Amino acid sequence: MALAVLALIASFMAGYYWFQYTDILNRLGGVPIYISIGVDYGNQTRTWYNETKALTGMTLFRVTRNTANLTYGTGGYVQSINGLSYNATHAWFWGKWDTYESNWTLINIGADSYSVADNETFFWYFGISSWPPPLPR
Repeated sequence: MALAVLALIASFMAGYYWFQYTDILNRLGGVPIYISIGVDYGNQTRTWYNETKALTGMTLFRVTRNTANLTYGTGGYVQSINGLSYNATHAWFWGKWDTYESNWTLINIGADSYSVADNETFFWYFGISSWPPPLPR
């Protein structure tokens, strides 16, 4: 009988703490994760935002907007990062570090459509506005 009472109490406590955990996650909007974002300005100048805090489900666009000074147009098109704007010959592109291939991979979707994952590394670079742009080195 005592075992049944202990099992019942343990079940109620597990349910209570699970409810508290899911309530906190819902209030936060997701589980905290960390990513790195690099910005190459096309003139041998780079800025890194290492261990940038994000939440699961956030897009690269949103994390970049929260991290750097970003201006954008319709559909999340990035017009400028930290004051450097696109022009007739150059635009902002982004890629992701591929840990398996050990190189940068261009991603052919908008940053507002890409959900980041824990420990990913991204790179925004200002390059010649043709596809594919040159990869960062």
